[in-house]
Amino acid sequence: MGRLLVLCVVVSGVLFTASAEWIVEEISQTGTGDGQTAAISLGSTDLPRIAFGDPGTGAKYIKKNTGSGWTTENIYLAYYGNCEYFDMVTDENDISHVSFSRIGDLYYAEQDSSSADWNVEYFYQSYGLWNSIGLNSIGYPGISCQTYTDHTLHYTFWNGSSWAFESINSGVDAGSYNSLATEGVNKAHIAYSIYSPVHGLKYATRDESGVWSTSYVDTSMTAEPVGVSLVLNSNNYPSISYTTTNELRYASWNGSSWSVETVLSIATDDTKETGQNAYGTSLVLDQWDCPHIAHCSLNGDSLLYSWNNGTGWQTESICPLGYPDEYGDPDMVLDSQNRPHIVFYRQRLVYAFNDEDVSVEHSSAALEPIVFNTSVNPFYGSLNLTFNLPEPSHVNLTVYDLQGRTVNDLLSDFTPQGDHIVNWTPEQSVPPGEYIIRLNTMNRTFSRKVVYLH
Repeated sequence: MGRLLVLCVVVSGVLFTASAEWIVEEISQTGTGDGQTAAISLGSTDLPRIAFGDPGTGAKYIKKNTGSGWTTENIYLAYYGNCEYFDMVTDENDISHVSFSRIGDLYYAEQDSSSADWNVEYFYQSYGLWNSIGLNSIGYPGISCQTYTDHTLHYTFWNGSSWAFESINSGVDAGSYNSLATEGVNKAHIAYSIYSPVHGLKYATRDESGVWSTSYVDTSMTAEPVGVSLVLNSNNYPSISYTTTNELRYASWNGSSWSVETVLSIATDDTKETGQNAYGTSLVLDQWDCPHIAHCSLNGDSLLYSWNNGTGWQTESICPLGYPDEYGDPDMVLDSQNRPHIVFYRQRLVYAFNDEDVSVEHSSAALEPIVFNTSVNPFYGSLNLTFNLPEPSHVNLTVYDLQGRTVNDLLSDFTPQGDHIVNWTPEQSVPPGEYIIRLNTMNRTFSRKVVYLH
């Protein structure tokens, strides 16, 4: 990623690099203590906005100005009882939606579109520990949450006239570290931790009719996983990052089964509580469905950034955290140029940004035996794309510019196994330049960079 310094270290087969492009900025407003469990999202101009708790003040919202500096707003004033466990999404109208917890109760806040005020609702049913927010396809919020009283996983959502509440999974600490992604109007996906009857990572999905089903993703651990983060890929299949006592793991669904990878592995640090290594992860998929994870080193002393573009996992160090206990807890987004923006906690609120584009080159090594080729490159006029499917699959074949914008959707259909040829003839409005063509099957993604000469 970007121009990397020569310094590198290999640990357990994972390449570590130190990058020169990370900009780390302390944006604490009041000093020590603000910013733990903060959340970040981006507006339409790729400028970050952050929701966080400030002890003795309440819930705050800060956004980056177009020129420089930050503007701060109060979401909710609370002089006792810390606001924590923040999550945030920003809709297509640049309105931010925030969920957070305070004294065991769940809060939902929405920006007023006509003023700088915030509309805040809270729920007395003690739905207030870990929570995660998403918007459905018509802009209604849904929130996954763990109850404060009985530690049960719940889902609450706005149905257009009122809030509805659904119980999903009970047990000992069911629903800790939950992470939500919504799909369509009614569907939802939640990854979460459970302590008993088995230590494990679980996955819950809600269908169009509102019926929930749950299953285990990973039970090969000695303590409940922490730092769970879930996102959906371009096929609406879930991917999840999380940590065990001594590993950072990445799980992905291919349409029929889960694949679990170890991103980092290290001996446990005996000075830390079992299960609390690498406090917090944040997972994002880029437009090629390649994973990017912000996380802590497994002994908790550094903030790290890991990604896999098809050639294997790479990790670089962003900055030291200093004191490990519950420091870090990052939240990350990628902007339209695939640049990561991360908010995290290091005794106060801290923001990190990398001003170099994430590489768009992706290797075919992870996609064998699929063969995906172009007839000629660079090309004039038109281009034939050939690929071979070892088995029938739904296929998306899409052309993107280097900013990640869709130029042409060439194919989106269930495709039989065998050899296939698809032609791309750019329209007159498409300028000469470099483009990315992505082939996405049910369980694999492959990209080619091509040069169009007109």
